[in-house]
Amino acid sequence: MARSDHICGLYYVVPGRRIPERKYLPQLSLSAETKIVSSTSRTTLTQNFVNPRSEAIPELRYTFPLYEGVSVVGFVCTINGERVIRGVVKERAEAKQTYQAAVDRGETAGLLEQLPEASDVFTTTVGNVPADATLKVEIVYLGELKQDVEVDGTRFTIPTGIAPRYGNYPGELLSSPVDTKGGISIVVDVEMPDGSNVKNVQSPSHPISVTLGNTSAGAASGADMSLRKASATLTLSTTELSDDFVLQVVATNTGNPIAVLETHPTLANHRALMATLVPKFNLPSAKPEIVFLCDRSGSMNGPNIKNLKAALCLFLKSLPVGVKFNICSFGSRHEFLFKDGSHTYDQSSLEKATRYVDSFGADFGGTDIYRPMEDVIKKRYADMDLEVFLLTDGEIWDQSALFELLNKQVAESKGHIRVFTLGIGSAVSHALIEGVARAGNGFSQVVGDNEKMNSKVVRMLKASLMPHINDYTLEVKYADNAADSDEDFEMVEKVMDGMTIDVREAEKEETPKKPTSLFDEAANPDVEMSDASLDTSAGGKYSHVPPISEPKFLQAPFLIPALFPFNRTSVYLLLSPETAQKQPKSVVVRGTSIHGPVELEVPVTVLAEKSETIHQLAARKAVKELEEGRGWIYHAKDTAGSLLKDQYPGRFKDMVEREAVRLGVTYQVGGKWCSFVAVEGNEDPNEAQEPTQPSSNEIFAHKKSRSRLSKGGAVRHRAIHSSFTSTGVQGESVTMAAQPRAYPAELRRSRAPETVAIKSSSRGILPAGTTSAQSWRPPPPAAAPAASDDESDDDAMGFGLMDSGGGGEPHSPIASPSSAVASLSYSPVSPASPRGRGLFAFLDDDDVVGRGSLEKGDVLDRLVALQSFEGAWRWEGRVLGLVGLLGSKGKGGGEAGGVVTEKAAAAGLGAPSDVLATALVLVFLEGWMGERRDEWEMVADKARGWLEGRLVDEGQGREVDGLCEKVKVFLQKERVVGE
Repeated sequence: MARSDHICGLYYVVPGRRIPERKYLPQLSLSAETKIVSSTSRTTLTQNFVNPRSEAIPELRYTFPLYEGVSVVGFVCTINGERVIRGVVKERAEAKQTYQAAVDRGETAGLLEQLPEASDVFTTTVGNVPADATLKVEIVYLGELKQDVEVDGTRFTIPTGIAPRYGNYPGELLSSPVDTKGGISIVVDVEMPDGSNVKNVQSPSHPISVTLGNTSAGAASGADMSLRKASATLTLSTTELSDDFVLQVVATNTGNPIAVLETHPTLANHRALMATLVPKFNLPSAKPEIVFLCDRSGSMNGPNIKNLKAALCLFLKSLPVGVKFNICSFGSRHEFLFKDGSHTYDQSSLEKATRYVDSFGADFGGTDIYRPMEDVIKKRYADMDLEVFLLTDGEIWDQSALFELLNKQVAESKGHIRVFTLGIGSAVSHALIEGVARAGNGFSQVVGDNEKMNSKVVRMLKASLMPHINDYTLEVKYADNAADSDEDFEMVEKVMDGMTIDVREAEKEETPKKPTSLFDEAANPDVEMSDASLDTSAGGKYSHVPPISEPKFLQAPFLIPALFPFNRTSVYLLLSPETAQKQPKSVVVRGTSIHGPVELEVPVTVLAEKSETIHQLAARKAVKELEEGRGWIYHAKDTAGSLLKDQYPGRFKDMVEREAVRLGVTYQVGGKWCSFVAVEGNEDPNEAQEPTQPSSNEIFAHKKSRSRLSKGGAVRHRAIHSSFTSTGVQGESVTMAAQPRAYPAELRRSRAPETVAIKSSSRGILPAGTTSAQSWRPPPPAAAPAASDDESDDDAMGFGLMDSGGGGEPHSPIASPSSAVASLSYSPVSPASPRGRGLFAFLDDDDVVGRGSLEKGDVLDRLVALQSFEGAWRWEGRVLGLVGLLGSKGKGGGEAGGVVTEKAAAAGLGAPSDVLATALVLVFLEGWMGERRDEWEMVADKARGWLEGRLVDEGQGREVDGLCEKVKVFLQKERVVGE
């Protein structure tokens, strides 16, 4: 909120002037307290305002960002620490009316609204602020954590500014900054379920202090230590944040699929089910058309355009042979690399694309995504799947038109179009990139200024090559374990069976109304008639809309999106009282691919305590779909089998809005059509029961269980949230099954629940008390004790060394079981050293020169740049130097290169060739860059395929493994490790 180019501010309007003047208050303090439970978060954002004037302020406004898609579930204003007014959710117009009426009565009132043009921008309005008053506004919101594929963990974000977007500022936003002398404090507590230990908590964006073993509240109260708990606190020498605050949490077993059932505390017989999945399954790759839609607007200037070029280079080198591809640059205008349509990926097209990317600059003016996206889809080959990668800093206002375009085109293509988004930079509009990915049936990732992106790029590309599965369905199984039953009776309900609803026009009254006289002497035509649209009662704003019944099952998202490895997908069910009032036994996800069916059955855990967390997450996701032009009502049919949108084309938009209002008011979540209004006299809707978030053990009370193939069935209406992780096999039937991740024995440790206080920055972790990353260098690594043979990977991991595979990324400490206080062990790689140099640090940047648009520095990036399109590496000095066969005096070959050639021949490897060079690089990647496998696996697969083909052509059969084994011995013996 301190960025001078971002439009956040607390202001009031000075009256009595011809042109009203806005005055910004001199102080604003902010605090954010978050509790992360597995993959969900509950945040309390506290804003402290002070009226410095000796007179009352009629109205204060403060515009601020929240992470896209969160569920705002609480709004409370406290005046002078005594008077408390609580917010309740009402229809937007009604909320404004209620607020204005309270202000007109001279009361202090508050209003919390979402900006209609951007779902991640909110405005707090407070009326009648007393003179010299202190005002505290608390906003509570729930959120789902995204999967961060770079660290294989979850990602929590607190936006600190509203990104300046291309176009006119909507509403009443201004570009004046706010003075944040009060600063901001951030505390994040982490609690994982039994069987899941916190391995690492780090921030790639800001310095933090991390406590492993307890939460902030637990440490204050002296609670027992636990490997499942951690806490992070923002530590800054200034009180301002210039970038979004990002926290990454890495823990064991967070990808295991879960399904949790919750009962609402006040709504009788209402239940909610949540199912979550981080898929892990394999299907043969497809050969689609791939188009990279690249933002070259002025806002991309600086590190953003550099990062875009680096991402695009890795995309291009990782493409498999056989696909068609194109690049579209956009800003105020747009252009295609291949103007006649996508070209086949070959050496010629790759070289042309590389030269094109080399020329990139932030020189295309403003940002218009709609027209280039429309053109990309228009030019696609109708007989191929289309995969679009949008690479942008995401700064536009008009998002809804883009969402509508993608909704329409994806539906008309019958699922043959997918759009993935990579948000680049520290000022990304999460509402845009998340919304585009949802509408485009893909997924999104964000790369900040100090983050590596290679793993994210490669995994997004791998996801785009997966076959399209567009018919995922969800079923709920019940078991009746009656004592008089010889065996369990299994009942199944299908969610889609609940989509037939009762629709009826307003019933005619039996008694006819009294006729209205056409000439009434008492009537005054000059008096303005009351506007019935402002009346949100049943006979008001929606009186012209036919009433519809509530669906038995409300699934959000209504159409289960494509499931991709390493990307978290959550599906919710709101189960109405009309569903089977039995305890669900499991949920089953099914789909059909061209390679056979896929399915996963997940046991359901029933929460013992009543709560509304899952209900509110489910309601917000359902409302979000309606706001973006999708959702259950778009598929609802009447009893005659006709779609509602076809039966009522003129009133359907009002039906959508009314349904969003119903969900918002029923479950008390804000949105585009619902606002929080706080006036005196409002009662706390949860006064009898304090709002709670299910504990980690409640959500994950069930033990790890193997996912089972389902035997068929159907579903009924309750609220369920599930978390899935699937691993599959190739064949006619692919089963997605949870698999624990294996870790090397040397990284395991016995449990020692000690608190370790550390400071972490985007460049590494510092010991507690250290203030400068430049003044400290890590000590040599301490040897970690090996785990006993009977220790499991899951339980023995503890605070394992977390190697993120990126240069300068923070590493978690390893707690020594033999020490009373947990010791710290650090990676020998200096925070300032690029990951991947390792033993090759002796090579100067001039020794090995990469090709294309890549910067000097990273060995892996340079190897990728030197790979040919078909996957081979040439026998040349640059390649030999990168794999450690030339010293710094080799300078790309020369005499040293000749020595290597002689030694290779003496070792029985034969004459220098591209085959030998390619084998050298493959062995080097496997043996010395294994921790970065996610980044190079696609280029390695391409290289192995090329190598197998060449060996067959040369009459050697498929002897790749044998050749690589010889090369491994040679490389281990001959690598230069220093001079």
